[in-house]
Amino acid sequence: MLTIAVNACRALLAATFIFSGFIKANDPFGTVYKLEDYVASMLWFSLPEAFILCCAVLLAFFEFTLGMYLLFGMRKKTMSIIACAFMTAMTLLTVYIAIANPVEDCGCFGDVLILSNWATLEKNIVLLAAAVLIMKYNKLQADFVKSSVKWLISLLSLIFIIGYAIFCIINLPVLDFRPYKVGTDLKEAATSSSNQPKFDVKIVYEKDGKTLELGIDDDDPDSTWIYVETKRIPLKTVDIAKADFYVSNTDDEDITEDILYNDGITLLVIIPDLMHADESVIDKINDIYEHAQKEGHAFYCLTGSVDEKAQKYWTDHTGAEYEYSIAEERMLKTVVRAKPGLVILQDGVIKHKWSNFNLPTPEELNKFAAEKN
Repeated sequence: MLTIAVNACRALLAATFIFSGFIKANDPFGTVYKLEDYVASMLWFSLPEAFILCCAVLLAFFEFTLGMYLLFGMRKKTMSIIACAFMTAMTLLTVYIAIANPVEDCGCFGDVLILSNWATLEKNIVLLAAAVLIMKYNKLQADFVKSSVKWLISLLSLIFIIGYAIFCIINLPVLDFRPYKVGTDLKEAATSSSNQPKFDVKIVYEKDGKTLELGIDDDDPDSTWIYVETKRIPLKTVDIAKADFYVSNTDDEDITEDILYNDGITLLVIIPDLMHADESVIDKINDIYEHAQKEGHAFYCLTGSVDEKAQKYWTDHTGAEYEYSIAEERMLKTVVRAKPGLVILQDGVIKHKWSNFNLPTPEELNKFAAEKN
């Protein structure tokens, strides 16, 4: 009975780690945004997004590989100790998260399975107990593969999970569990503007390690202060995972229906933050805009940057001739995991998405539109 219990616990831990690691590799930027939430709520300093992205990929690799080692009974003693230490750290962390509630959900399983902080704590306690059991009785774990092929399993696991994460960064998540996946009719996700969340806009500046937050109507500080970002703080609680699709123009006029009820093709260039977007794709975006003008397609540039300085910065650096439309930044990050990204709509239905790494040429857009018609 003890042997059965030990191997059942090992199977539970292996399945959990493999699933969690795969989901993180499937949506690396989703993990990045969750880690950024943790950093913003728990630390007094920010971290570069590139560093957080590396951490997200390494976390996916660690969990997936640990799960594979446990599943096939490789390095049983070492992996059992690592699993126990990892679950101890995660359980202590979730005790704090459950009490302090710095974020709404842990993000352990991305958008596939959203758990409350208390549910996450309960899950981690069960997994910690399982990890303690397999560590204490690691010799009772059954061997599933011969020693001669264990190295091959390790190598294939490494290649697969790292390669898959990179592929999903470049080409967007293969499995999309968000409310804005391809095939979604955005008209069903939109609501009237009277039901939209209201936001308090704060413009953040920095000087000598100090930060200064000003309202949208406040005077700009002197030139020694460096612009950092523009925050849109919800005045009432919004479930980001189920956020409604809402867009306004720079005069705060609702243009959501103009986008969703447009007949034919609508191209949405989505840039959540104009100050931190990939400027290497400037020419491609301008080509897409000119193509939309030529073919008579509706074109919108959606951004969460409400500050005129950020908009002027992007215009000056890109020569953009298009106007900006305003939407909630996290909603835009949910629509497409890219900065910038491109979404093509047909009669309000999402037909395809592209990241900044594989933006289409006008010729490819023509071919795609012809196939969809």
